[in-house]
Amino acid sequence: VAILCPLWGQGYSYKTMPTSVQAAIVYSRQLAQTDSNGISSTLGIAFYNDALQAMTRDLINRGIDAAQTQESYRDLTTDNPNTYLWPTDMFSLKTIEVNWSDTDAQNYIQAQPLDVANIQNQSFSWLRENQSQQEPLFDNRGDQFEIFPRPTSTNAQGIRIFYFLTPTEVTHVGAAINYPQTLDYRALSAKMTALYYKSQNDDKMAAIYDAEYLSRIEKIIKILAPSSQQPITPKSLSITGWAY
Repeated sequence: VAILCPLWGQGYSYKTMPTSVQAAIVYSRQLAQTDSNGISSTLGIAFYNDALQAMTRDLINRGIDAAQTQESYRDLTTDNPNTYLWPTDMFSLKTIEVNWSDTDAQNYIQAQPLDVANIQNQSFSWLRENQSQQEPLFDNRGDQFEIFPRPTSTNAQGIRIFYFLTPTEVTHVGAAINYPQTLDYRALSAKMTALYYKSQNDDKMAAIYDAEYLSRIEKIIKILAPSSQQPITPKSLSITGWAY
């Protein structure tokens, strides 16, 4: 929704108002050819939250930063094994870094993922003691993780975690839809409609709107994936006689 807003000495300009969850619910009713008796506000909110989680997950799985990012710190310990809990509000990990000695930004080293069930020619116990601090590893274990090698001394804020925040589920229809879902909130409506038909045991119609949802997702990715659309500036070649 856009409204005209006067600017001092500049006439009028457009100010965009946030799109609410109600808009996604109304469009899902139109797609399903039903009304509030078929998709009530309560049911619509439940469908919306489910669709929000799915859309965020699908965009992240396709390499798109579809959720707000957060930075968190953990203290290095000398516990054996030295496991740590992930942040409670983490939806998906972006990257993790380790600083063995201080809190200087340039001394954090990115850790690489490791699967302790798929280690070749050595044990994870060996890695705890012998893995190079210049090439740290981490093993994801659900709600916690372990750093390799095991630290030999403690370091406050020695672990820095960048992660995607879990999407905040809405509790009322007036809640605003956030970016990047605002690029096409009807993608959420399509997913909500698929969920509605699944609740009606109509797998055929559910598949149709799941396909519509995925089609809209791919179009959103084409918008979000390019980092920039600025034109390439042509530059002349610097050629001297020595080039021949």
